[in-house]
Amino acid sequence: MRNAILKDKAEKDRQRFIDSLDTEAICRLASSYHGGIPCTTFASPKHGSFNVCIFVEFETNPPERWAVRMPLPARAAWIDERIETELATMRYVAANTTIPVPRVHAYSFTEGSPIQTAFIMMDYIQGQTLKDLGFKKGKRWRSYTSPTEATTKLHEQLADFYVQLRQLEFPEIGALGLPVVDGKPSYDCDPDDIRVCHRPISIEIIMQELEGMNPGARIKPRATFSTARSFVDALFWLSENEFDKSPDPGFDTRGQRNTLYARHHFHRFVLDSWLDSTADKGPFVLMHGDILMLMSNLLFDDDLNLVGALDWEWSFVVPAQMLVPPVWLTGGGPEWMLIGTNLFYNEVGRLVAAVKDRERALQVPPRLSQEWAKLEAWCHTAVVVALLSPDLTYDVYWDFVFYEAEEPRPRDPGFDFRAFYMRAIHPRLTAFMEHPERKALLARKEEEQIRFFEDEKEYFNNPAARQIAGEGL
Repeated sequence: MRNAILKDKAEKDRQRFIDSLDTEAICRLASSYHGGIPCTTFASPKHGSFNVCIFVEFETNPPERWAVRMPLPARAAWIDERIETELATMRYVAANTTIPVPRVHAYSFTEGSPIQTAFIMMDYIQGQTLKDLGFKKGKRWRSYTSPTEATTKLHEQLADFYVQLRQLEFPEIGALGLPVVDGKPSYDCDPDDIRVCHRPISIEIIMQELEGMNPGARIKPRATFSTARSFVDALFWLSENEFDKSPDPGFDTRGQRNTLYARHHFHRFVLDSWLDSTADKGPFVLMHGDILMLMSNLLFDDDLNLVGALDWEWSFVVPAQMLVPPVWLTGGGPEWMLIGTNLFYNEVGRLVAAVKDRERALQVPPRLSQEWAKLEAWCHTAVVVALLSPDLTYDVYWDFVFYEAEEPRPRDPGFDFRAFYMRAIHPRLTAFMEHPERKALLARKEEEQIRFFEDEKEYFNNPAARQIAGEGL
């Protein structure tokens, strides 16, 4: 699990940084990239976990609006690599699809930056997130008989987005990079010169770097992958690295043996049953790394036309098997998807129908609709999110994979879970933990967790430390 102490420190650092921003200096900087035309800020700065955006409006007719985005200093690990990937991806997507991405006006890497930090200046896109539009709330979105007009329109827009991404195939797995001109990556390039040349940077790998776990020891700069298996092996290395070095394995909310069992058997399930060995050497396709989990990076107008796809920073090329529908199709996060898989399958089925329609309209081969047909009855999205976000492995395994791979869930919704646990789960856990190495690992992680609980108690001035949970699910 993520380190709560480091998270709190980062949030405080973020607020201090935002409070210290010199908006007049930022306006002068923006003006210097727009022929000296004066500008002023509008709206409040917006931030995510890694960046802050300041919005400026120029004194033109009609007024032009830009977003000035810069990294939060406490979250700026590998920032030049991340910015190059985002620039390359936006340039490539803009040149090869009709997906609406912001137009870049100016950028700087850290070295030589007039404000001593990397930044990107791009078009401000006027639009609303699905949350702003009340997604899955009220009559506009909810119907018990058939999809509403709004839902149908959303599926059409998502289908267009994913069908176009699926057309972008590459020879390797990794992140896109710009060609080098005069010793520096150049955005003003022929898009055909953009190549896969960087390691795939996910939020997980950056969080490990920020927490001192040194993920770059295995996934080094400019490391790319030629097979799906080698990429998945690297993802499992990241998962093990996080578990090995995290002081908080989550034993206060998850059973200790259950945690180890889930990690081990999820790994085995993916390699033995899930990963498509016939596609080991491709196809490899571009994935927007943030949209899988978050709907906030898509902006729509009032008629639900997609007007902006933002934050390509975490995008990279993956095996086509990992380009899957987003977890939020039913309106919630991973936990909601896992609880309501049948509802999720219904949404996926409707999205697949829209994908078929869009493939016909664009006159492209029906690759995506064929690949996604099997997703209408099996939650491949759950496996992908656990691979990319290993902290979700426990939930994905015990809420979904266990019942699919080891023991079918009883059909009776009111079944006696305790009896099921004692019959189907407890014996497996007991046999699994007979290995001395697993007992030693568990003892070490319990000791580390207890020490962290005390550190947490002192840092947050809590009256009592958290406690390790029992052995139940």
